Amino acid sequence: MNLTADIVIMGSGAAGYSAADAALQKGKTVVIFEKRPFQGGVANCAIQYIVVRNEKAYQDKAFHLLYEYGNYNGNPKVIRRYVDNSWRTREFIERLGVKMEVADAVPLEDLGAPERADGFPPAINVHGDDTHALGRGRGHGGALVGLYAMRDIIKRGGTYLLDTPLTDIKLDENGAVCEAIGVHNKTKEEVHVSCKAVIICAGGVQDDPEMIREHTGFTYTGKDAPNGGNVTFNCFPNTKQTGDGHKLAWKLGGAVGNISIEGHDMIPGPGIETSTAWITYNQFKIMTEQPYLWVNKRGERFFDESLSNNHISTCRGIRNQPDRVSYMIFDDDTRKHLEEKVDYFYFVFPAEKLTDVRGQFKDLIENWGNKHVFMADTLEEICAQAGISEEGLKKTIDRYNGFAASGVDEEFDKPAQYLRPVKKGPFYCMRIYCGGYNTIGGIRINGDMQVIKENFDPIPGLFAAGDNVLNELYGNPIIAGLGAAYFAMPLGFAAGDCASEYIDRL
Repeated sequence: MNLTADIVIMGSGAAGYSAADAALQKGKTVVIFEKRPFQGGVANCAIQYIVVRNEKAYQDKAFHLLYEYGNYNGNPKVIRRYVDNSWRTREFIERLGVKMEVADAVPLEDLGAPERADGFPPAINVHGDDTHALGRGRGHGGALVGLYAMRDIIKRGGTYLLDTPLTDIKLDENGAVCEAIGVHNKTKEEVHVSCKAVIICAGGVQDDPEMIREHTGFTYTGKDAPNGGNVTFNCFPNTKQTGDGHKLAWKLGGAVGNISIEGHDMIPGPGIETSTAWITYNQFKIMTEQPYLWVNKRGERFFDESLSNNHISTCRGIRNQPDRVSYMIFDDDTRKHLEEKVDYFYFVFPAEKLTDVRGQFKDLIENWGNKHVFMADTLEEICAQAGISEEGLKKTIDRYNGFAASGVDEEFDKPAQYLRPVKKGPFYCMRIYCGGYNTIGGIRINGDMQVIKENFDPIPGLFAAGDNVLNELYGNPIIAGLGAAYFAMPLGFAAGDCASEYIDRL
């Protein structure tokens, strides 16, 4: 099959359909390649959109917060593209006919306030309006946005090639993009599209264990942790994000950017969550939010545990430990406290207190066979089961209990109300790894959303947006960040604009 288009887009997720919408608005023809047999992306779920208002004061403050968050290591032009295009997200969704509901309208003076961070560093939740796309029944607003976007793009003349991965991009004699090639998964028919630009919106690398090992240093494990790895993902299974876009960009000479896995600290193994992260069997997600004693394999504390509900900071701390693993430990008195009142909870899993903590541990261990939670009468048994240094843990606990008695954490200055001693058995322990919804970064771009080479020259006609370019937003190497529809869509709009303007200059 031979087709012609102005712009080819790789990936039909939030960045892809946003790029298509922007290009169509500028009068360009588009073809979208999608390797799966349906439209979507990781935003194909219940979704909350964080939108920076179309007001200069909001946009300027959001810009400074994000730029400072990465220690000024991010690309300020890409950050500016995000904040200046964020408002288009809501306009686009409402234009599709999907109803939006304002969850939180933030005054300018509260922008970036810690109490509005919802489990993440304040700068990542820079927004003026916090909105939900309303779906059918319970949730799935993101799926509805993707479906309506596909219908709208087709109605306006765009072409979707589902079940057809983009496998190659050709350059002409001047080194500019001239053709995109895909192959239908079932029929094996090749599709050749003559084009002037390609926008890579292909997501991350979470389904490619070798790329994860090479580019992040983690060893991938499945959600039930069958192979002893040290990172897992809590999104829909089999997303088929295997770094295809990264590989194509790098093959054409694009610079290799850093890739990061940051987002959530997670207990792996069965019995905690279903196929989606927000549907759980028990309250272990809430337990990992608590600001009690955390240690590494050596039995040593490694951060101020009052940050335990700041997921990205916690993940960064875990990442820097031996074997990139951590443990949370509390005693039976703290168990009783939790059954009266929790200190923290993530807004996705609201709770005033826990119920039958001991029974939950017993169920997970005996009925689910989870190998990452432990309950024992003595600390010696906990260390033996969990693989923690007994000498190191006892030394840490002696010192930590002293802090609890005095009300002063002489090590990390954790607030006194969270210094709960670890004295009375049975003891409870959870092995906690880094995790997230996806990987971020890997493709280097400039402020015009163009894929760049090692010498910073752009590859003419090659653009990128979405999770695979967020190393430019957060810095390269990435300090720590999060990929989400509220970053993907504005950068998709920007890429569609920039690719169209590039074509107009030819």
